Amino acid sequence: MPLSQRFKALPLASLTAPPSLPKVQRSAQPGDPALALLTDLHHSACVVASHRDGLDATVQLMVRAGVRMVFVSDVDGVLVGMVTAEHIQGERPVVRATAQHVPHKELTLADVMVPVNQWDVVELSAVRTARLGDVAATLHENGLRYLLVTQTKQGVTTLRGLFSAARLERALQTAIEPDLHSRSFAELGQALAQ
Repeated sequence: MPLSQRFKALPLASLTAPPSLPKVQRSAQPGDPALALLTDLHHSACVVASHRDGLDATVQLMVRAGVRMVFVSDVDGVLVGMVTAEHIQGERPVVRATAQHVPHKELTLADVMVPVNQWDVVELSAVRTARLGDVAATLHENGLRYLLVTQTKQGVTTLRGLFSAARLERALQTAIEPDLHSRSFAELGQALAQ
């Protein structure tokens, strides 16, 4: 059966002036369900760059996509890490270029990314019953700007989504600063380097 016999076309209209873009100003309370601000990767596109990409090209990609974090894949498309604008524009590239005796422009994402085996993640099952305040506390206590959410089904783990500290700060109208008192000296050094 053709679509025109099963469904009714919606009425179309013409614009006389350009429409304005919506301004997303989501406010939230710490007691709201955490899922309210989860960027669900089943419904939102994520930005992925190659581990071979240069730092300047990746910054331009982030600007065009309107993001401050990208996932990094290898030549086979397998996730191998993530990198934030802070990683690229902070002191991490300077330290790496100095240590490797290479010009800054020759560094790639593989040089500055956080590898998958260093990610701190939370399982989606824990997020389903959590509140935004729980997510904020997790970010605060662990000094994270992003909280990655995984989902394990039948022994296969999938990256399901993420929480952004910046998005949470805007919604809750409060700053989420790292809790440096709960860190070891090694973790403190790492937090200060970011």
